[in-house]
Amino acid sequence: MRFAPPSAMRVVDHGGGLNQTSVRTYNERLVMSLLRHNDGLSRMQICQISGLSAQTVSVIVRSLERDNLLIAGSAQRGRVGPPSIPMFLNPEGAYSIGIKIGRRTTDTMLIDFVGGVRQQARLSYNHPSSHDILTHIGEALAVIQRTLSSEHRNRVVGIGISLPDDVESWPANRDAGSEGKIWSEIDFEAEIGRNCDLPVYLQNDVTAAASAELLFGSARELNDFAYFYIGCRSAARIVLNHHVYAGRKKKADPDKGILSLSELETSLAEHKLETSPLWDSPTQWPDYGQTLDDWTLSAAQSLVIAVGNLTAFVEINRVIIDGSMPTELCLKLAQRIQTGLEKAALAQPGDAFVLTGKTGPFSKALGAASLPLYSRFMVEQVGLTAG
Repeated sequence: MRFAPPSAMRVVDHGGGLNQTSVRTYNERLVMSLLRHNDGLSRMQICQISGLSAQTVSVIVRSLERDNLLIAGSAQRGRVGPPSIPMFLNPEGAYSIGIKIGRRTTDTMLIDFVGGVRQQARLSYNHPSSHDILTHIGEALAVIQRTLSSEHRNRVVGIGISLPDDVESWPANRDAGSEGKIWSEIDFEAEIGRNCDLPVYLQNDVTAAASAELLFGSARELNDFAYFYIGCRSAARIVLNHHVYAGRKKKADPDKGILSLSELETSLAEHKLETSPLWDSPTQWPDYGQTLDDWTLSAAQSLVIAVGNLTAFVEINRVIIDGSMPTELCLKLAQRIQTGLEKAALAQPGDAFVLTGKTGPFSKALGAASLPLYSRFMVEQVGLTAG
């Protein structure tokens, strides 16, 4: 199976009428990338950061406005000279579909040009069945197509898929009978792209989640950070100069690495507590009491060790913690990690070294949806922030 790197490579492209949102020139991509990482830049600020001439920026901005990819904000007065007009990405300028296939859940979502979620659907299960998952995805795509206006359908630029590295080794379906396919034999691009005239992209799920945080979350203004995703299986990524590095480690080892929600599920089951909310309602769990608190403490300790090992070799500005869990739990976990790092003299007291992600439980699907947008409209560029 071939995964796209963080700057997604097209895997399947059916062509089709995407004239309004066609692939842009490098300088147009650069301008849109700057506006994605910096809200409301004026033409003058775009010139200063990009190094492009004022005439070039004016031509590009007019072109992108004409194609409804940019919109102008209110004029900023009070300075010497003509008023400054900030420019923004137009949320309705383009749309993208993201699909995350995981061991316990599958998410399908439609996002707009600035990462706003317009539609989403989730399927939860105890064991991944290829038949059930592909059927669910097909139904979700049909709903998206049916509910979009013709103008908005023409602005859907592609489908991104995020998958775990080990999907091909998943056990055979237990419930699908003869209808289910062996995971290693599934051509995801062909299966999902069969009934739509859109390009399809593939990406590793945790890499996609880190990319979502880089584009839409807490890390928009960061150049270098470590990203930890806590899910059914937890994993980490390093981002240096706005580039996501996956490294060689394929998955977390629960005995040697970062604790995951699988260990929490096992502990909850041992205490005869209901485990389905972990997967069915990741934004709001019931009160799991001491069992959850014990897991949070152990998870924080494992992450303190992981961050310590990492910072011995790589200099990073921040650590971002995110995952398939409620916001308040993610914040509590981050605070415990911060405290642990301070005790180990790995972080300065009062310095917010550990942050929580903003993309949350659906970051893998959001990251998948960002792949077509990245491929058509963005550049991988060091120094995209105005600071």
